[in-house]
Amino acid sequence: MTEDIESTSRHRFLTFLSFGTYNITWTIPSATMSLFMYFYYHTVVGLNPLWILTVVAINTAWAGLNDPLIGWLTDRNFKWTRKWGRRFPWIAIGIIPLSLSLIMIFSAPDLPKDALNVLIDPLPVMLWLLLSLFIYDLFITLVEIHTSILRADKFRTETERRKYAGSWGFFDMIAQVLGMMLPPLLLIDGSYMIMAAIMALIMIIFGIIFVIKGAREDKIIIDRYYSRDYERINVFKGVLLVIKQKSFISLYASYTLWLTASTIAIGMVAYLVTFLLQSTDPDAMVIYFAFFLLGGLLSIPVWLKILKKTKNNKKLYLIGSFVLIGVYASLTFFQTEIDLIIIMFFVGFVNGCVWTIGMPVLYANVQDDFVIRQGKNQKGILVGTWAVIGLITAFIDEALITLVFTLTSFEPGIPDYATLIATHTVAEVELILLGIRLLLGIIPACSILVGTLIFWKLYPLTPEKVLDNKAKLIELGF
Repeated sequence: MTEDIESTSRHRFLTFLSFGTYNITWTIPSATMSLFMYFYYHTVVGLNPLWILTVVAINTAWAGLNDPLIGWLTDRNFKWTRKWGRRFPWIAIGIIPLSLSLIMIFSAPDLPKDALNVLIDPLPVMLWLLLSLFIYDLFITLVEIHTSILRADKFRTETERRKYAGSWGFFDMIAQVLGMMLPPLLLIDGSYMIMAAIMALIMIIFGIIFVIKGAREDKIIIDRYYSRDYERINVFKGVLLVIKQKSFISLYASYTLWLTASTIAIGMVAYLVTFLLQSTDPDAMVIYFAFFLLGGLLSIPVWLKILKKTKNNKKLYLIGSFVLIGVYASLTFFQTEIDLIIIMFFVGFVNGCVWTIGMPVLYANVQDDFVIRQGKNQKGILVGTWAVIGLITAFIDEALITLVFTLTSFEPGIPDYATLIATHTVAEVELILLGIRLLLGIIPACSILVGTLIFWKLYPLTPEKVLDNKAKLIELGF
């Protein structure tokens, strides 16, 4: 009976398509910040890497408390729930402020610098960055929590989730294209604020499309919110329950370390072009991102076809992750622009496996597992805890970048290769370039390796367990 239900879907293709547009609104700021935030504050604003890391650490600590709390506070029925749903109002409230916060991040005040182009007083810029990240995190958490829960509530069967994975992957690739390839092209006269404003406008347009079409909750979903009466989970007890859940913590560790690897590698492309390839044209980044994204886009139907045939989410996710380790490591050793382009294509192609299986399929299964374990349709605390993933990722990747740059004596305020060789000895330049190469490939590969081993050993949701959980959800009325 469960297998029959699993092979059906009550949603039209347009529903899957419209829900997928959210990825553009979510991925654009993530991709843009991964690409340029560290580079902007380090080489343009002139902020020391240790100060950048300090700000990110403070924001991560705050988010560790704030994000689960937001999920817990908003995961309930309000007086408007019967009419508008439990998730839709919060998504609609957060979309535009989230988009505008991107502009604030790339609008740091222009303050006096010393002869080496380093800020004389870094405190005002640090406070600006911290406030910007606070605002950004508040609204992306509000939107992402309720979109993630709605995704699991809307697409209940494995057939629906795998079908949605195609839409999710397609729009995520479009978002990666916009988030990675447009910013270098939009640096008009070197203005990061103009670049951020145009990206924010794109976010708003697709965010409105998502709110109008994809984010709506129908009567079937709303009725589930009222299907059972139960006592709400205590926020602190809820966080403890989430952390103790093996399916959550294993996927969380794997996805965090994969995202860390991706963020470091993406962030290093600006350094790659500027210092390894010695180019002064930011548009030069576009070709490498184009092949990376082409590989990812072409891979989506391939991975989905394999997933449909194997019907084993965990196994395919592991295969893709192990292959990705080797592909990432090879980036450190590229010699020419041709082999760099080829490697970037294969990095994108193998990344497509994690893109199409991780969030739309495995994460939804983890949410189901939490509901079954607690007997309560309260996923806000789990998704709120998951929302910290982006902040932890930012902290880990910027900690690793800061460590390498500190060990290689890569000072702030060096905008190009000519300045680098004019201010450093040959040995110092070679050490700095080696650090960039390691951050581009070997270090991301090690990050994925650790996460993959954790997932391999701990993730408990076999195909049989997933189907069993679906049957129990039906029994509970969820």
